[in-house]
Amino acid sequence: MFMKVVAIIPARSGSKGIHLKNIKKLNGKPLIQYTIDAAKKCKMINRIVVSTDSKKIANISKKLGVEIPFLRPKKISGDVSSMEEVVTHTINFLKSEPYNPDIIIILQPTSPLRDLKNIDKGIKMIIKDGWTSVIEVSKIKNHPTKSFKKSMDYLIPLNRNSIQSKNRQELEEIMYPTGSFFIFKKKYFEKNKSIYSKKIGYIETKKPVIDIDELFDFFIAEMTLKCWNKFQDSNS
Repeated sequence: MFMKVVAIIPARSGSKGIHLKNIKKLNGKPLIQYTIDAAKKCKMINRIVVSTDSKKIANISKKLGVEIPFLRPKKISGDVSSMEEVVTHTINFLKSEPYNPDIIIILQPTSPLRDLKNIDKGIKMIIKDGWTSVIEVSKIKNHPTKSFKKSMDYLIPLNRNSIQSKNRQELEEIMYPTGSFFIFKKKYFEKNKSIYSKKIGYIETKKPVIDIDELFDFFIAEMTLKCWNKFQDSNS
């Protein structure tokens, strides 16, 4: 059975850390190009849509070979705008064509290092295995039960009962989303307005996790990508 899979690349112009971060050059290429190139290489993605409020980002994305069917309204392009608002707006626009995808995948430009096999695997997990949503995760090294929170001018443990009671080896594994991709059924999203289902399928990545937020993250990303490419070349 053929399933329509649309990739949404959210790329707003504003950012607290870096203006027009999504098209800032990373090793000579606009940051968003890494995500666009990855989406175009995925065999199971049928359509790619960049959701942006910026004409500059839109023009660069068009030159990279993806469609910009609309400019995102400013009211859902701010710092407090949610991913659910972006997805809802995209779905509603596509319906007017009409185009009704079965599966939606969010690919964030701030995660330029991706395992393409994991994306296709995640889509297959929804189509063949019946998952409602699938994300990529990595293992947390600094366990939250060993963390503190600020209280006025001092710190208190997040969990007073566990901060000293267990060694690292005794703590259960906790995962966090890498931001590389979020895949979910459109019908579930429309009913629940959430990209996460109650039971979430996952794929644990072995790649370095890159999440670009601040200017220093670009430096880390440049070094990571260069090292990863050399590693790949030496093992090819």
